Amino acid sequence: MNGISSREHRIIAAAFDKFEAMSSIFSYALGESQESEIREGMESLQELYDKYNKLYSELEKCIKEYEGKKKRVRTVINKGNRKLLSELQKNSPLLNF
Repeated sequence: MNGISSREHRIIAAAFDKFEAMSSIFSYALGESQESEIREGMESLQELYDKYNKLYSELEKCIKEYEGKKKRVRTVINKGNRKLLSELQKNSPLLNF
């Protein structure tokens, strides 16, 4: 799975900040449709980046919870297997595991 590079996003955000600063000074240079396209594109990109960060955070929480439960379940399974193996050895002297 490929993630979204926060470094690349910061670079794009900085370029957009530069665009905003220059477009406020030279508002006549770009057409309204071109400026609107840039602003809407950046807004959409920022929304997706925020959504990605939220989902990534939830995924990290899920992974941490899974790892904790996996350790607990593995411990219980191993304990149960040791007990069952002990019973098997007590009750079946001919079988050696």
